Amino acid sequence: MSFMRNNTIKSIFYVIATILLVLLPFYVGQYTVTTFIRIIYFGFLSLSMGFLIGQGGMVSLTQTAFFGLSGYIIGLFGVERGLIFPWPDLMAIGAVLILAFLFGIIAMRTHKIVFLMITLAFGQVCWAFAAQNTTILRGWSGIRGIRPFVIYGINFNEYQNFYWASLVLFFLSVFILWRITKSPFGLALNGIRENPKRMAAIGYPVYWIRVVAFLIAAVYAGLGGILAAYNTGIIMPTTIQLSRTIWVLLTVILGGASYFFGPIVGTAIAVWLDVLISGVTERYNLVIGVIFLLIVLFSPTGVIGIFDTLRKDKKFTITNIFSFKKRRYIQKHKRRW
Repeated sequence: MSFMRNNTIKSIFYVIATILLVLLPFYVGQYTVTTFIRIIYFGFLSLSMGFLIGQGGMVSLTQTAFFGLSGYIIGLFGVERGLIFPWPDLMAIGAVLILAFLFGIIAMRTHKIVFLMITLAFGQVCWAFAAQNTTILRGWSGIRGIRPFVIYGINFNEYQNFYWASLVLFFLSVFILWRITKSPFGLALNGIRENPKRMAAIGYPVYWIRVVAFLIAAVYAGLGGILAAYNTGIIMPTTIQLSRTIWVLLTVILGGASYFFGPIVGTAIAVWLDVLISGVTERYNLVIGVIFLLIVLFSPTGVIGIFDTLRKDKKFTITNIFSFKKRRYIQKHKRRW
C-alpha cells in the first residue's frame, strides 16, 4: 500500500510540475522565462556529464567541447552560409557524433584518472583551437547574430515560443534517456561500471558499449549547445573553457551524481543561485562556491541524497511527524482531561 501511495504522490507531483512549467510564460515575466531556458540548455549539458558519471562511472571533461561545437556549426552554416532549418541543426549533431567517435575510440581505452585526464586534454585542445582560430571561428570575437528560425509560421524568436519548443525537446530527451538507462543497454553499462572485467568475461563488448554511451552523452551536450546558441545569439571560446566544465561538474555533484534527476536539480539550483546572489553581492562566485563546498562536505550524494535520506528515515516521514505532534498534544493536555 505504501508503495502504491508513493507512486501516486510522485505522479501527482510530476503532473503539477509539468502543468506549471507549460503555463510558465502566462504568470511570470520574460526574465524568469529566459532563466528557465538557461536551466534547460545547461540541463542538457549536465545530463550529458551525469549520464556518464552515474551510469558508466566515467568522469568526462570533454562535454563542453561538444556543447560548443554544435553552437559553432549553427553559427557557421546557419548564419554565415545561410542554410535554413533543419540543415544547420542536423549538421551540428552530425559533427558532434563524428568528434565524439574520434575522441571516444581513444578515451575508452583508458580508465579512471587516465580517462579523466585525457578527456580534459581533449577539451582544452578544442578550447585552444576555438580561441586561436580567427579566420573561421573568429577567435575571441566569436560568431554573432545567431537567431532561431521561423518554422511553419511560428516565430521562435519570440521567447515564449522558444521556451515551449525547448521544454518539449527537453521532456522528450529526458524520457528517452530514462528509457535508455532502464534498457538492457543501460543495465549492461551499469554492470561495466561495477566490474568491467566480469562483464567482458561473460561476453559483453565492454569497449563498444562505453563508446556508444559516450556518443549518447555527446548528443545531449550538442542539443544543449544548439539551444544555447539560439538563445544567446553568440558562440565564443568562453562557452567551452575549463571553468564552464568545472561548473557543470559541480552542478552534477550538487544535485546528486548517482541519481538520474540529480544533474537537472543541480543545474536548476546553480542557475537560480547565480541569478539571486549576483543581485545581492558582487562576490557571488565566492558565496556559491561556499554553498557547493558545504553540500559536498555534508552530503556527498547531493541535494537529492539529502531528501532521499530523510525519506528513508522513519523519523522524518509525514505520518510519523503528525503522530509525534499528536502524542505531544495528548501528553500536554492529559492533566486537564
